Amino acid sequence: MSADDVRHLRTGALFLACAADPEWCDEQQDRILARMAAGDDGPEVIEVGELDDDALVAAVGFVNNGLPLSELRPAGDEFVTSVELLERELGRRIEGLFPLAAANVNSMVPLLTGMQLGRPTVDADPMGRVFPLLFQSVFTLAGLPAGPLAATGPVGESAVLRVAQPRRAERLVRALAEEFGGWSASALYPMTARDLARTGVLGSVSRMVRIGRILDSALPVAEKHDLLRRTEGVRRIIRARVADVAGLSRPAPAGEPDHPSSVVLIEETQGRFVQLEIQNELLMLMIDGAPEAVIPDIITMLHPEDGQVASLDDLWAGNTLDLVVLPAAAQWYTPEGRRLAAPETMHAVLPDRRRSRA
Repeated sequence: MSADDVRHLRTGALFLACAADPEWCDEQQDRILARMAAGDDGPEVIEVGELDDDALVAAVGFVNNGLPLSELRPAGDEFVTSVELLERELGRRIEGLFPLAAANVNSMVPLLTGMQLGRPTVDADPMGRVFPLLFQSVFTLAGLPAGPLAATGPVGESAVLRVAQPRRAERLVRALAEEFGGWSASALYPMTARDLARTGVLGSVSRMVRIGRILDSALPVAEKHDLLRRTEGVRRIIRARVADVAGLSRPAPAGEPDHPSSVVLIEETQGRFVQLEIQNELLMLMIDGAPEAVIPDIITMLHPEDGQVASLDDLWAGNTLDLVVLPAAAQWYTPEGRRLAAPETMHAVLPDRRRSRA
């Protein structure tokens, strides 16, 4: 990857996450670019088919304690430690790394870790977007284990968990993140390249680069929108002004993400009411009370003046934003995928759209 590719990946990753805080994503990007400026080769990204079928691969990503990532910053070697611990546990070399989620900071982690270890990033992931819970994975749908897994905290403490069931892994890693000081640098979902090719969301890293290249370009905003529709499957873009933001009270189990709010906007052209339901993710978009998009659909936001990615912090009364809807990976529209990614999983009470998807 070139330096520009890394920057485009960062933009595409924030687009697919609609992150509240891009700072951690920026920090990972800056570390990659600093290594490249110092003479290191850029990150290597390969298709899973370039590996032998029996080659071992694993996901890497931050797992937090249900709150925003803490002020305890990474020293930079935490993921290297976790990968090496996992290799020691498995007794095998991990030949390729892939992101725990193809969005936000975790999209950047395998690039930096791969540069440090001399391993490629595999163009695949287990979500095709970002979900708040690590068991919300196409690997869970396929019946693959989450572990064994390795976790390293911000002050250097590490653990290896001999756990298989993804939901149990979720609880244990979140508890570790709490004890570690807010987050865990985790290496998990070890599997063969054959299993990743069979079950994973393929092409998700290159997709983020494509999206970022569009949004980072000097094209007029209307042309950016058109390209997103034609090349990335965007099916709706709504320009609307924020009218009201309200926090909500929905209890969640301890250690799981839960930051709910509801936002009312007014559509710019026809004056229709638009409502966003948020619980860490943009869960649902309604127009005049009718659901237009519901997770696992991807709902994100852009600034109308330049097409750059907006964040949840831009949802303030009077601000105008472009709300963007695009489909998630096909696996999430199966009956099993819908159950695993349902709004109720994030402890939100939302209407059932009951709409079939191809």
